[in-house]
Amino acid sequence: MAADYSPDKIRNVVLLGHSHDGKTTLAEAMLFASGGIQRMGSTDQNTAAMDTEPEEQRRKISINLGVGFAEHNGFKINILDAP
Repeated sequence: MAADYSPDKIRNVVLLGHSHDGKTTLAEAMLFASGGIQRMGSTDQNTAAMDTEPEEQRRKISINLGVGFAEHNGFKINILDAP
């Protein structure tokens, strides 16, 4: 991220829900659509940008909070993927 954002141009989004509701998949889609990642990862294929720990990949669930960001229409969007 090259730009500095004033507080009025920052949005924080937290993804909450039950296990296997698709929170990480939604976070991956948001990152991919914004150009933050080159290809959309998959929890089933152990390629999700938010699930990097071996235990998360083995169990195919998020254990730790995943943090990413996207830039869209002049805004910085912080994405929090809660387990």
